[in-house]
Amino acid sequence: MPVRVRIDRSRCVVAHFCLFYAPTVFIPGDGGKPVVSSEYAKDGSVEEGVVPDELYEQVREAERHCPSRAIKVYRE
Repeated sequence: MPVRVRIDRSRCVVAHFCLFYAPTVFIPGDGGKPVVSSEYAKDGSVEEGVVPDELYEQVREAERHCPSRAIKVYRE
């Protein structure tokens, strides 16, 4: 089952926990704020993506540790 991820870059405080917990999904973007990597980006978006189920735990850890609650993870 595909897993959707979203990062609200306007809420991001650049703590980079997402880069630590899900480094293949979240990468540094312009200005240092994380973006969804192009491999998983949905329709070229830097804020939304779809990741395979095997990355679910990684993106959930990123969501749990994000101090600004900028990351949302949900299943379709």
